[in-house]
Amino acid sequence: MVKYFIDGRFTVRKFGGQERFAYELLKELDEIVDGYDISLVVPQYATKIDKYTNIKVVKYGKHKKGLLWEQIDFYKYVTKYKGIGIYLLNTWSVFKPSIVTIHDMSVFDIPKMYKNLYGILSVKYHRLLYYIAAKKAEKIITVSEFSKDRISKILKVERDKIYVIGNGWQHVNRIKDDYTVFDKHPEICKGQYYFSVSSLTPQKNFKWVKENAFFNLQNMYVIAGEKIKLSNEKLNEYPSNVLFLGRVQDGEMKALMNNCKAFIHPAIYEGFGITPMEALSVGAKVIVSNASCLPEIYADSVYYVDPYNYKINLDELLSENIESADEVLNKYSWRTSAFLFKNLILEGDLKLDEK
Repeated sequence: MVKYFIDGRFTVRKFGGQERFAYELLKELDEIVDGYDISLVVPQYATKIDKYTNIKVVKYGKHKKGLLWEQIDFYKYVTKYKGIGIYLLNTWSVFKPSIVTIHDMSVFDIPKMYKNLYGILSVKYHRLLYYIAAKKAEKIITVSEFSKDRISKILKVERDKIYVIGNGWQHVNRIKDDYTVFDKHPEICKGQYYFSVSSLTPQKNFKWVKENAFFNLQNMYVIAGEKIKLSNEKLNEYPSNVLFLGRVQDGEMKALMNNCKAFIHPAIYEGFGITPMEALSVGAKVIVSNASCLPEIYADSVYYVDPYNYKINLDELLSENIESADEVLNKYSWRTSAFLFKNLILEGDLKLDEK
C-alpha cells in the first residue's frame, strides 16, 4: 500500500488562510479515508494538532525552526519510510516536492508590494520553490481557476498537472458568537459600522479602507487583524473614524460580522479569499474588489469596488441589487474539497465521487 505523508508544518505556524485550508481539509478528509495509509507528520514541539480517526499523527525531527524542519526532517521522514510527500502550504521540500499546493502567485504578480527586507527575501525564497515545483512536482493543487491560469502561464506548467480544490466556510458553523467584543469596545454600535478582517499585508489593500474612511468621515470602520513582517503599514496615518482591534478571537469576529453594516474586503490580490465567504455565511452584506479571483469566486452575490478608486459612497453602493449568496455557499464546502483531494491523491484523478 502506498504511504502518504502530509507536511504538518502548518501546526506550528501563525494561523491564517493557508493554515485554515490545511486544518479544515484534513478534518473532513479524515472521515472518508478509512483503509488508507495516511500520516500527518509534525515537528516534535507541535501542540495545535486535531484528533483524527483514520489519519495517523507522527511527531518527528529535531529542528525547532519550521523551515529547517520542513527541508531536513520532513524530507528525511518521507525518504526513510518511502512515501509520497504532500504539502498544503505555499512551501515544500526542495528535494522531493511530490504533491504541492500553490495558493496564489502573488510573489510573481505583485512582488513590489513586499517592500521590507523580510518581504523581499520571502519573494525570492518562494519563487525558488515555485520553479522547483514546476520542474519536480507530480501534481500541483491550487484554490481557484484564476490561480491555475497564473501558475500555468508564469511557471510554464501544463494545465492538466494543476488541480483546483477550493476553500469552504462551514467551520463558521462551529463558532459561537462572542458579543462581549461590544462590551470591550462600546464605541462600536451594532449595525452602524463597516468591518474588515485580515492580516495587514500589502495585497489586502487596507489603504483603500483608509482613503475611503477619509472620504466618508460620517462612517465608522472597524478593522481586525495583526500587522505582520511583510507589512510596512503605518496605523497612525489612519483617520479617527477607523478603529483597529488587532487580532480578535473567532467568536468575536463572527459577532462583528453578524452585526456590521457591511463587510469590506478590498484586496488587490487573492488566491481565493476566505473571509468574505465567512461573512456571507452569517448573512452579512459583502463588498469586495473586482480584482484577481474575487469575481470568479463570488459572482453576483457581493458588491464590487475598484481597489484603486477610493471615492466610493458605500451607502449608495449598498442600495444596488445583487443575487442571493446561496449559490456561492452551496458551491464551496470543505467536504467537497476533501472528496476532490482524496480522489486526486489516492485515485490519481480529480473526479468527485462521494460514495
